[in-house]
Amino acid sequence: MTATGSHHMPHATANAPTAPTAPYDVTVVVPVLNVEKYLRECLGSLAAQTMFERTRVVLVDNGSADRSVEIAQGFAARYPNVDLISWPRGRAGGARNAGMDLADTRHIAFWDADDVAPAGALELLWSELVKTGATVAVGRAERFPQAASWAWQKSFGTGNKVVTNVADVPDLIHSAACWNKMFDLEFLRSCSIRFAEDVHFEDAFVALPALLFSRRIALVDALVYEYRMRGDGTSVTDTQWQHPQNYWDHLLLVEQLAALRPQLSPYHQETLDRWLVAAMQGFLLRAPRVLDEEALRVYFERSRAVYRGITPEQLARATHNTRHRLPYLALCAGDFELFARPENAVRGVFGRQSDLYLEYGAGAWSLPLTKVSGVLARVERLTPVPGGVEVRGTVDISGLPQARLDSVALKLWPERSGRTFDAHNLGRPEGLAAGHTAVAFSAVVDLDGVREGEFPLRLVVCTEGRDVSRPCTVAAGADRDGPVTAGGRQVRVRAEGQHAVLAAAGAFAAV
Repeated sequence: MTATGSHHMPHATANAPTAPTAPYDVTVVVPVLNVEKYLRECLGSLAAQTMFERTRVVLVDNGSADRSVEIAQGFAARYPNVDLISWPRGRAGGARNAGMDLADTRHIAFWDADDVAPAGALELLWSELVKTGATVAVGRAERFPQAASWAWQKSFGTGNKVVTNVADVPDLIHSAACWNKMFDLEFLRSCSIRFAEDVHFEDAFVALPALLFSRRIALVDALVYEYRMRGDGTSVTDTQWQHPQNYWDHLLLVEQLAALRPQLSPYHQETLDRWLVAAMQGFLLRAPRVLDEEALRVYFERSRAVYRGITPEQLARATHNTRHRLPYLALCAGDFELFARPENAVRGVFGRQSDLYLEYGAGAWSLPLTKVSGVLARVERLTPVPGGVEVRGTVDISGLPQARLDSVALKLWPERSGRTFDAHNLGRPEGLAAGHTAVAFSAVVDLDGVREGEFPLRLVVCTEGRDVSRPCTVAAGADRDGPVTAGGRQVRVRAEGQHAVLAAAGAFAAV
């Protein structure tokens, strides 16, 4: 492989570059592909690093067709510690590997060419590695221009510290990117950790094995990276759910990581399993809408092999809600119809004690996955009608397919009134986004015998088992509407905390 700091930029070859003449402490590898809009800002951020003169920068052109190469050439010509090489074939994983193969420093970091970092970022990570002898250093990150909240950031907030394994800070396993980390290069090489080539999500093929195999991880409680969310459809993150190939690339990732289980302690296995479940839930949920029937069957069987042996309790803990648990229920049961067409396999909803469960013909083992995690009932407006007021709203029962939600029987219960009112299920609301489920409902509250009072509103889901109620919320803006006059009374709905309250110029008389 040949490197250059001039305008001449040969393709990568098998020849090693000339060793750097200056003593460098860290190598930073930056793949470059059609990022002319952002590259100058990224390179300026690199040049501003407090340890820039002790850093070797390897820019890897990944086949750019815009002015990115010209910008990178100018930067390489300006600084003797910057090399520019070409790796025009494949995706970023191959480019990162090409840069890593050039590195001869003890430590290495990987940046994206559209991101930036605070001036002290590299120094903070490097100094902590040197001081502690850790093989991986991880720091805090932020996303811009739209902020994000990442679960793995829970591992920070108490100052710098060193842990002997990732199982001690299990949320850290969800930090699957490389950009907020610095690695001991010999550690990566001794564990044969490299980026996957010709696939997306290549970062996780390095970051996660490194966290799992490291016996000394340094947590740097400082901002070390600023990740740009482009939002223009030009990055994998922007479009990860849309392209079928992303589903296969991510499945390959979880398969390769699952293959590490025999090398891990039970504690590391549990931590890995948590990530395998959480990271795949979005793909499993959407796969039936993206893949054709034949491909979906292959995807289903390969996924079953990955999650075999993970208990329903573990699956439930690592997933967002019942909707996201249904695909795992299908994998556990070996039920392709449930996976592909849940509306044909889920019969309805059943109430037991104060909980709701999806009705599915499986044994008690399935209860952690069929228990309904949430009922979102929302009051949207009040309208006066003869003798009372009509309450309109929407409701979604997590995991219940739209076809079954359309037939659910409902009632409205103003608490402390002693009365319930039939709610008409009006079916799927107009304008509901694709992939979302909900029904509209309407209930007429009879105002006869009302005295002054306020009544928290609950929606009752009627089942063949117990009827189960859940509190209603108030749609944005609905609680700012003025009162309506109905039956000579003033009635309005307002928010009290997270709950909807019906306020009237009287109170319901108990029946």
